[in-house]
Amino acid sequence: MSDRPAALLPEPAHAAPEPPIPGQINPAAAALANLTRIGDEMFAWSDPVTACGGALRYLLHTLVPAPGARVLVAGPHHDELITALHAAGAAVTCLVRSLGDAEALALRFPGTTVLCGAASRLDPITRYDLVVCLDGLERLNSAEGTPRTDDDLLATLAKAVAPDGTLVLRHENPLGVHAAVELDPGARERSDSAWYPPGSAADRPASLAELTARLAIFGLHSTAGYAAFPTPENPAVLIGPGLLGEAGVPLRGPVQAVLARAFTDAYRDRPVLSDPRRIAGRALRAGAEAVLAPAWVTVSRASGEVPSHALLAGDADGPHAYTLTTADWGATATTLIPADESVRRGGLRRVNGAFPVPAGVVLEERLLALCARADLPGLRTELRRLAAWLDGHARDGWVTGPMALADAGELLDDGAQLGLAPPRWSPDEPVPVDTVLTRIAWRFAARLITSGQPHPWPITSSAVDLAGLLLGMIDRTLRADSLRAAIELELDLSGLPLPERDGRRRELLAIAPGAATIDVPGYRELAEALWRQRYQASHLLAQMEWTEQIIRSRDLHLSKMDWEIQLYRRTWPGRFLMVARSGYKLVRNDTRKLSKKISKRRAAARRAKRDLAFPQPGDVI
Repeated sequence: MSDRPAALLPEPAHAAPEPPIPGQINPAAAALANLTRIGDEMFAWSDPVTACGGALRYLLHTLVPAPGARVLVAGPHHDELITALHAAGAAVTCLVRSLGDAEALALRFPGTTVLCGAASRLDPITRYDLVVCLDGLERLNSAEGTPRTDDDLLATLAKAVAPDGTLVLRHENPLGVHAAVELDPGARERSDSAWYPPGSAADRPASLAELTARLAIFGLHSTAGYAAFPTPENPAVLIGPGLLGEAGVPLRGPVQAVLARAFTDAYRDRPVLSDPRRIAGRALRAGAEAVLAPAWVTVSRASGEVPSHALLAGDADGPHAYTLTTADWGATATTLIPADESVRRGGLRRVNGAFPVPAGVVLEERLLALCARADLPGLRTELRRLAAWLDGHARDGWVTGPMALADAGELLDDGAQLGLAPPRWSPDEPVPVDTVLTRIAWRFAARLITSGQPHPWPITSSAVDLAGLLLGMIDRTLRADSLRAAIELELDLSGLPLPERDGRRRELLAIAPGAATIDVPGYRELAEALWRQRYQASHLLAQMEWTEQIIRSRDLHLSKMDWEIQLYRRTWPGRFLMVARSGYKLVRNDTRKLSKKISKRRAAARRAKRDLAFPQPGDVI
């Protein structure tokens, strides 16, 4: 087995004939010696492929057998995966159901055996050392043949595995987070590539335990299961044994930050029903990752030990991959496949290497809890602690490295110190510490305003004003130049092209109550923010109505008093009544004073009489 991570990196593409148009039959297909039609081919059809992320590449790298071993890639997969298998010295066989896709694949990879047809038509005698099915079971069926159930397809793949071979399978979870937040009506019906045989959902494995049990029925007893996030098509985070379902492990905080970053990249500017980061965070705290994971990835063998990893994470569309391992201070993020440092986003570059990660809670969760309780002294203490941490890592007022892109959602707090989640980007030039702190305050203020979270400042004009208020709590000032620089860093991280940056910059500066979240616009969060805005508006209207009633009542009483005063001043009976009223008040007041004096004298006499009747100790008799 090759142990070179570089084998998983895409090789330079060799010159190849122009591939045919997908969905059309190539007249020269009969001349392709590496293409075999096995039956039930789909003709006017094309299946799009998805990217193969760094986590899956490294997982396959650990499973690639010795050079010359036979590998079956079942279903449409990305060219980079096939290139990586060839670089490892494997004899690759690809199975696709679309004839047009098979012809194009055979032209691009002359050294690959391409089979076109349904998986049920596979030769039951041929065995493979490694069977890769990372596209799922759905597109192994064909509309030109009899649709097979998931059990039939699992049995077919299991029969294709050699006695000492391995099956790597990705299976979509029908109860995953992606299905709960999807907001794209008719997406499946609009896309021909999303065709599924009718009635196939009834017998689908509905949990990771059920999928493992079915694989065991077909002879694959040794299985390592992973919960794949954030989407079934592009899994970038794999949570495996040792961490899966264990709610008390110390790596929960770092994994939550990693998952939030993965969901942000996958759903950026994509409307959803609810923010998937909140749902995934709750599932992680409850140890229910396997229940709500968008997909499961299983590694199965008939016998022997199956290698597993507690956590594999990386880019969804690139080679970068890393893992988290427990250490004395928390965890260590170790790079498994380095990122391409030539990839840039504005003034940012990719980073590699090992980084210490504290095993604590996400700082943003702690700040949100303090805001929900309206604990202003506690919030001020945490913000001052954050500012002191930044000042301690700055040199002459400048912050360098990944720390310049710190965010409350990616900072971890173990109770003693703060630390970064595994970083991915780093600015080329140092960033002023005021800009870093301004960006943290602005992002947190935008999160408070747009996510419907309770906080002590429900009536706030904009996120910029709230950021200035947060900075003012720790005796810092929100300067216009620091805010502009912080927004530019945010635009660089988003990776937007230059023509779209101006509009995005205006949107970020204009975030106010009732707006959608800045990264993932969730309908639930937007509805919550709008409800809270309507509630505050109705509360203000009720206060205005009450104030108007009070003013009207006071005005009525003042008018009545003014009429009485004018009556007393202008007429003789009024003047007489006024004098009599004044005399009555004077007599009443004098009578009250005299009554109080008499009462006091009587009380003093009673006390003196009581003291004579009952002498106190020490009195001389």
